Amino acid sequence: MKLHRLICIVLAGALCAGTAVAQTYKWKDAQGRTHYTDTPPPPDARSVTEKKLQPSVVEQGASYAEREAMKNAPVTVWFGNECDKLCESAQALLRDRAIAYTEQRITTEEQKAAFTARFKVKEARVPAIAAGADQLMGYSADAWNRLLDRAGYPAKGSAKPPAPKPVTGEPADGAAKQ
Repeated sequence: MKLHRLICIVLAGALCAGTAVAQTYKWKDAQGRTHYTDTPPPPDARSVTEKKLQPSVVEQGASYAEREAMKNAPVTVWFGNECDKLCESAQALLRDRAIAYTEQRITTEEQKAAFTARFKVKEARVPAIAAGADQLMGYSADAWNRLLDRAGYPAKGSAKPPAPKPVTGEPADGAAKQ
């Protein structure tokens, strides 16, 4: 009888508990760059849209090793419009390893200059990857896996990577910033 009462109390508590709601904003700045934030945009923002996101019922968090790797060596990848097959292979590798990453697009001369300055090279070669301070231009599955291993990412992670984007199109937000 006590077990029945306990179950009823737990179920009643679960039904009464409020759900967490995340609020996000999408807006454009004066330069036309799109931003996604969890704080309200500045007053001069244009094209502001507001979304309330409900958490999924079952969420699987990243392992401790993944969280440490993401904190100590966040992954950024650079793509261009002329690297279709290589970029698709790079995205597949990151997806297979469940690596969460930031994607940058190199489509303008300004973005190309920022890329070459970061990599300290004269010619931009994409795809490229950086995990913390370690970086690599060009794509080789073995080389990318070694870089991710050195950064502490498990061979098969559980973090949900971002949805893949087409290899052509607009540059990612902040692509020219470095």
